[in-house]
Amino acid sequence: MSNQTSPITPRLGKDDKLTRVMIYTSHSMVWGQALSKKAIRINTWLYSDMAPTYMKIYNAQLLVVGGSGSSTPVKYPTLQMQISAINAFHLMPPFSEGVDFDPDEPNRKFVPITAHVGYFRFEGSVRMADLTTMDNFLGAAKGEYISIYDITMTCPLMPAIKGIQAPMAILRQDHVSFAANES
Repeated sequence: MSNQTSPITPRLGKDDKLTRVMIYTSHSMVWGQALSKKAIRINTWLYSDMAPTYMKIYNAQLLVVGGSGSSTPVKYPTLQMQISAINAFHLMPPFSEGVDFDPDEPNRKFVPITAHVGYFRFEGSVRMADLTTMDNFLGAAKGEYISIYDITMTCPLMPAIKGIQAPMAILRQDHVSFAANES
C-alpha cells in the first residue's frame, strides 16, 4: 500500500463521532481519528464492554520507533488497530473529555509516577486513597488498564518528541513499569 497523504472523510451516522487519539504499541505510536458512537467516552472506552476487538483509525499516521528506519510517519487512510496491541492510549491534545473520577471525592491523593511502556516514558500521577501506598494500589489493581493523570509523554529514543501532554492516559498493566515518586 502506498503512503497516501490525502485525508479521507468517513461517512458518519447520526450517532457517530470522530475523536483524535494517540495510541502506543510496543514499537510504534499511531495518531488519527477513532470512530465511535457519540455516547462513548473515548477516555474510558477500552475499559468498557463496548470496546471493539479492532479500533478503526481514520487518517492514521504510524511512526515506528527503534531500529534504523525512517523517522517519518507512514500515512494510511484507515488503520485497524487490534485492541490487545494497544499498550497506552489518550486523546490527542488539545481535545479532552475530562477525567474518569469525581474530583470532589474525599480522602484521595495523587502520587507522582514515571511509567515506561515500551520505548515511551509517561510522567504523571496515579490517584488513590489517602492511606494507600503505591505497592498496595498496584497489588489491588485488577483492571487491564490503569489511568494516569496530567501526563507528559516523551520517547528517549526520539529526542525530537519534546513531550506530548494530556489530562489523562490509560496504560495496559501487563506492559508498564512504574517508578513512584513517593517516600
